[in-house]
Amino acid sequence: MSEENIETVVAVDENEPIYYKPKSLNLVATVAGILSWVVLAGFILVVVGHSLNLQELSQGATFTALIKEAGARTWIYTNLVIPLLTGLGLFITLQGVSIGLNVLLEIDFNIREPKN
Repeated sequence: MSEENIETVVAVDENEPIYYKPKSLNLVATVAGILSWVVLAGFILVVVGHSLNLQELSQGATFTALIKEAGARTWIYTNLVIPLLTGLGLFITLQGVSIGLNVLLEIDFNIREPKN
């Protein structure tokens, strides 16, 4: 068997960037933006569910009476505060990725745009 040299010709647009594909970056930015809202909604639902559970566990006690107990403060911190802050942190990070990629793509397109 003889080996054949096969050359592949790929058409490259001169205006298209070499190191990344704008369509792929736009897709990542869009998915990150949508996923950020899904993550935020999920964490808010978790916090609301835990707060409803807290109302059932308190058995009619007031919130100020619950705060005086160390066990209740720990439960509130671990089940309400930490998930809420985690969700907000992930939301801000994903929104930052989405906005940052869109800004970088816009800057690149403005630089590459032919000037008349």
